[in-house]
Amino acid sequence: MLAETNNRLFERVSGELAVRYSPQGTDGEFCSTTRNISGGGIRMPLLKKLKPGSMLNMEVFKHNTDIAFRCMGKVMWAWDAPSDAKENHIFEAGIKFINPDLLCIGKLIDSLEKNSLLAR
Repeated sequence: MLAETNNRLFERVSGELAVRYSPQGTDGEFCSTTRNISGGGIRMPLLKKLKPGSMLNMEVFKHNTDIAFRCMGKVMWAWDAPSDAKENHIFEAGIKFINPDLLCIGKLIDSLEKNSLLAR
């Protein structure tokens, strides 16, 4: 799981996991899916742009399983994502896990990697 490139501690794994998040200081709760995940964080689309440094209460999980974890996340970067004119405008963000449960993250990543192998 350790990566040797891009100065990253963890390797990124592409795949979709469900994410429920709530920016701190708001009552709003939003849902999204991951583009990729690592032991350090996730990349995901957002419906509303959040500023770097924004803190999120997060739950990351795989549908129809009991594999899930809750943690705090910090928006490290965000930008406007290209979108189809027919779709709602979305934003992309990189979220750093603040207090991750690496065991649960490992189980989620393992489930993505197994699905990837089965799809081939």
